[in-house]
Amino acid sequence: MSTQNAWVMRLPWDKIDDAAEAENVPADLLGAIVQTESSGNQFALRAETKHAWIIDPSTHKKTGLSLRSHYVYLWKPEECARQAGVTTDTEIWSQVASWGLCQLMGAVARELGLKGPIVQLLQVDTNLKYAALLLKRLAKRYDKADDILAAYNAGSAVKLINGQYRNQQYVDKVNIHLSAIKLARGQNGKST
Repeated sequence: MSTQNAWVMRLPWDKIDDAAEAENVPADLLGAIVQTESSGNQFALRAETKHAWIIDPSTHKKTGLSLRSHYVYLWKPEECARQAGVTTDTEIWSQVASWGLCQLMGAVARELGLKGPIVQLLQVDTNLKYAALLLKRLAKRYDKADDILAAYNAGSAVKLINGQYRNQQYVDKVNIHLSAIKLARGQNGKST
């Protein structure tokens, strides 16, 4: 393995393998998403200012956001906040942020069933579990691996008139990381 791809073996493969196996998704793909999204930084956190929905706790369905002053409010965010033991504003902003290794949106984790404070997504096991659940859900919706990658990043796989994905750079970056992982892990007999 080249020193250029030394990052491959620094990823938490024991936990990636466990999460991938639990949801029957490719571990190498999950690892490529970890590298693409956070470079393996479990504490990565990013505000997603263009995110247009969060989860209504009473229905577990997406609901639109509306702006009030400089805050973003859910129709009734109090229930989710109360269940998580946080303030309403914390719940809202937690849902519209990307968290941890896989930069999983708080709202997506809620949609997939995360209970309690969204900050749990900074825990490696929790983050990988919900990212694997998301990949499993996307695999049921899409047949092509690149469609799954595009949807992981953008919510859906949208192609432009030229045939490329709206987020083609993201798809390409994950695939570059995936190739490096397959090469490195294949040499160690751990390819999936």
